[in-house]
Parts: sequence; structure tokens; C-alpha cells
Amino acid sequence: MARQLDPEAMMRTLPPKPEPPSNDDCCLSGCEFCVWDLYDDDIREYQKQASAIRDAFAAQDKPVPECLRPENLHDAVDPTMRAFLDLEREMAMRIQQEADDNPDTSENGDA
Repeated sequence: MARQLDPEAMMRTLPPKPEPPSNDDCCLSGCEFCVWDLYDDDIREYQKQASAIRDAFAAQDKPVPECLRPENLHDAVDPTMRAFLDLEREMAMRIQQEADDNPDTSENGDA
């Protein structure tokens, strides 16, 4: 018989929900590792962990804590910034996919 995960124990491993950077934290100069990108990575990881814990509660027919309900897992990012972050992530994934699809092409143009 498979051992069930203890959702209460899992709750103790969940880090605090990440706070979005303030407007003063971003220099708006297109840094490779922008504070918004770091926040986006953190909030996505938090949401993933919280969803797994919520699923563990549901699997055991236990009440899901308020903080794990889907409506409370959304990030606190302005919708315009969210669209920008999603666009940047999509562009980065496309660039990576193109690089993976064309491994013979080097960055400095040598073929």
C-alpha cells in the first residue's frame, strides 16, 4: 500500500508567499536577471508547491486551508506587468528552442 503524504507536514515546508518587487526595485534597463523575472520564478514555484499540498488535502478529503485556495495563489502583479513577464518568458523559450533546433550554429557566426 502506498504511503499517503501528510498535508499538514507538507504545509510546514511551504515557504512564505513571495512578495512582488516594488517599483523602485527595477531599474528598467533590461537586466538579464531582472527582479521581476526572479519574482516570477519564485511565485511560480510557490504556486506549484502550494497546489501539490492542496491536492494532498483534497486526496484525503480534508478541508483545504484558505491560503491554498486557487483564488489566494494568484500573484500580486499588475496585469500589464504580468503580460510583459509572460511575453518575455515566451520569447526566451523560443530563442532557446531555436538554439536547440540549430546546434550547428554558433553564437559568433562561425559555422
